Amino acid sequence: MPAAILFDFGNVIAFFDHMRACRRLAGFSWEEMSGEEAYERVFIRPSPINHQHLSLEEQYDQGLITTDVFLDALNELLHLEVSHKHAAKAWSNIFDPNHEVIQAIPELKKRGLRIILASNTNELHCDWFRETYADTLRHFDAQICSHEVGCRKPDRKFYEHCLEAAGCTPEKCVYFDDRADLVEAACALGIQGVVYSPGVEVEVVSNE
Repeated sequence: MPAAILFDFGNVIAFFDHMRACRRLAGFSWEEMSGEEAYERVFIRPSPINHQHLSLEEQYDQGLITTDVFLDALNELLHLEVSHKHAAKAWSNIFDPNHEVIQAIPELKKRGLRIILASNTNELHCDWFRETYADTLRHFDAQICSHEVGCRKPDRKFYEHCLEAAGCTPEKCVYFDDRADLVEAACALGIQGVVYSPGVEVEVVSNE
């Protein structure tokens, strides 16, 4: 029987859509721009802020830049005509609850399992979901977020932070993530990985 469960947040605890934010932000630009173009500039192209040729989103997810710097760069890349406050809201409000997993988490906690959040995220997204999903996240023993630990999945160091928070050996951890490549990276450390998709039963792991 496992001792701890690691949950990704996006597309596990809550579904998300980056394009929702990109379409909103594109609509705030004085330049005629599609959501796809906004996505390309923020998520794909190397950022004008020089950090190892990473995209702006990659820099922000790893805590390499502050929220103010991120919003300034977002304004520069997309030529926004709104305040930082409005841009931050457009960026952050991209999540919808996954009720199947949300309902399972309190039951897993009652069975004595340690519950750990393992999320590639950034400060604005994290602040948003910590407030919006506070009732679910109160069941978690620790929250490992990439921008707070300075690395993100599939970096081995990220999973090591999760294992430290879990307080058990990798073999006693089960990890749910919607991305197979990130599950594979966890499995390389000996963690039991499950590729999550809607309909995958998360409660069954407590009975192994």
